[in-house]
Amino acid sequence: NDGTVFASVGNDYTIRIWHGYTGLCTREITGTSIAEDSVLDNVMLAYSPDGTVLACGLYNSNNEIWRIGLLDVNTAECVRTIDIAPDVGEPYFVAFRPPIPTEATLLSS
Repeated sequence: NDGTVFASVGNDYTIRIWHGYTGLCTREITGTSIAEDSVLDNVMLAYSPDGTVLACGLYNSNNEIWRIGLLDVNTAECVRTIDIAPDVGEPYFVAFRPPIPTEATLLSS
């Protein structure tokens, strides 16, 4: 992601990728196609720092488990789901932590 695109999720359970300069929607990812037996939560969405992964909230009504889905931005494929412990309850936000520089990366800069 070079900063020219952004993502949104709406009440229709669809993730949309938008081009920031033109304002055009370049891709739609429907909530039912993300992960088997899960529906997209219409609140949680975050880009990874490198722009290659979208994290989104998912809910499985069969077993009442909340999940975080990690989507490949280029393919819209859910590459991983992370189950939230039942005693934690419904998550409200999802975010990526930026990488923390290490001594090795500081020395190579």
